[in-house]
Amino acid sequence: MPGSLLGAQIAGLLFFLNPDLPFTPAPVLRSLAIYGGLVGLATLLLHLPFVWRRPWRARRLLPWGITVSLALAALLDWAHASIYTYYLLPGLNVRLIKTASWISIASLIAFYTALLHTLRRRPYGKRSRLGFMALVIFSLYIMVERREAFQPSPPSSPLPSTAESRDRSSLLVVGLEGATLEAVLPLAEQGHLPFLSRMLQEGAHGRLASFPPNNETALWTTLASGKYPYHHRALGQRAYAADHLMPGARLRLLPLGVGFRFWGLLGASGTGSENADDLPAGSESLRLWEILPKMGLPAGVVGWPGGTGGTDQVGPADPVFALGKSFFDHSAARSASRSPDRLPEVADRARLFRIRPDDIDPVILSPFGARPPAVVPQALTQDLWRETLLLFLLDQHGELGAALLHLPGLGAVSRALFGGYAKMQFEGAQHRDYVQAGEALTRYYSHLDGFLADLWARQPGRTILVVVSAYGTSGPRGLRRIVTELAGGRPLEGYVEDSPDGILLLLGPGIEGGAVLTDAELVDVVPTVAYGLGLPIARDLDGRILTEAFERAFLARHPLTFVPSYETLRDPSGGGIGTVRSLR
Repeated sequence: MPGSLLGAQIAGLLFFLNPDLPFTPAPVLRSLAIYGGLVGLATLLLHLPFVWRRPWRARRLLPWGITVSLALAALLDWAHASIYTYYLLPGLNVRLIKTASWISIASLIAFYTALLHTLRRRPYGKRSRLGFMALVIFSLYIMVERREAFQPSPPSSPLPSTAESRDRSSLLVVGLEGATLEAVLPLAEQGHLPFLSRMLQEGAHGRLASFPPNNETALWTTLASGKYPYHHRALGQRAYAADHLMPGARLRLLPLGVGFRFWGLLGASGTGSENADDLPAGSESLRLWEILPKMGLPAGVVGWPGGTGGTDQVGPADPVFALGKSFFDHSAARSASRSPDRLPEVADRARLFRIRPDDIDPVILSPFGARPPAVVPQALTQDLWRETLLLFLLDQHGELGAALLHLPGLGAVSRALFGGYAKMQFEGAQHRDYVQAGEALTRYYSHLDGFLADLWARQPGRTILVVVSAYGTSGPRGLRRIVTELAGGRPLEGYVEDSPDGILLLLGPGIEGGAVLTDAELVDVVPTVAYGLGLPIARDLDGRILTEAFERAFLARHPLTFVPSYETLRDPSGGGIGTVRSLR
């Protein structure tokens, strides 16, 4: 009974985390039976050695088992309401909190009753037994009733609008995976990052507050759309089949802390996000490269996480969308079958830039020493071909008004070596392992600094450069560090699980030199960039304009203008989503 109760509560939590699952009697009852049965069987096997042929012990353990199950269910609800604050729709999150509150009260009542009977060695009478039954039924009822009470508000339909097209600055956005000011600031001061040092002095910079859980697709989509995950609905790289609940059902968010991935999926495998047909219909917020063409700025994007799918507004025949799918997600065959006249050329042209570790120019590898850590050449292969492709696009297509690039290599190097860098940089550790890790990470930052300098030098005229990271990297902390050091190990790794703050650096016309940005969040990037380009701001964005990044004269010359939503902007060319350029 205790295990079945806990399994049923986990089933209810599953419906809170996945509002796309239809909350109808058949899938609800099926989930209660499946997960209640699985966890109930597990706890039965756990208790059986202690209660076999000991009915008096079973009767004593049962009230405490129910109490523990209620407490664990409440704890799971509280934890997930906190962890998934930005992932759950606000109304649904409030109902999950209320569910946790009521179940907490039920667990306290059960605890008091069980404790009273145990201390006084009183047998459980009829009223006590009925009381426990009522608590069990009440906990299931409140879980079902609170979830059923949630009815998503109908989406608003802003009136179509237009944005005036005029001569504006161009835009370059470079996303550096795992970049953190804990590395940028000291390395710039030491002279290792001359260009980033220039950005710090002549532009605006600050920490960019991220949020857990660290989901790459969700965080980078939040940064590029200006909306939290519960709005853009790009919740992860994978969707898990849940045909055991309902044919065709998909799970995007899974319960944490209970090993659900190993037993709750019943052997179902995850589906990668490259298949647009497997994405939930709610993934509908436009990203920067989709917004800007609607306002007369042709845009291109290279390798952005989640940027190769996930919105219904971008068709599979769109060149940049197709480039991302065929080149970065290796699905050229699927993409080509949808648009055979355009996509193969894009895919074939893009593949020419791909390299292997053996193909890296020795001049590029030489700063890392004769035997660089294995992660360095692997990371360079990920970044160099993206860098080369972006430079090619800019050289061949001068009409591009905006280009966005994501470089994942620093993230891999930071996860492997940031702990060693922190020990060397901040604690003065001189062990060879720490020094080698710190120097390798420093050289990688220097490589990226050189690329940014080259990229900036190629941009004539008025250009705004944005260097950004959706989350940073931290060294081992707390219990993890204590355990590692007590075991005699040297913690070299970096960690991103709790989504440390990322970075935001701005340089260009109108940007205040030396400005320090405070309280900047992921959702602030889009409205700030749009304002810097002289574009209207959508009222349905979740972020704010970081006005402290701009010169006073610029603020005085550029009053705020608004549109209801970027999604309803009319394409100035009269087409679909706008003027998005590709290789040709």
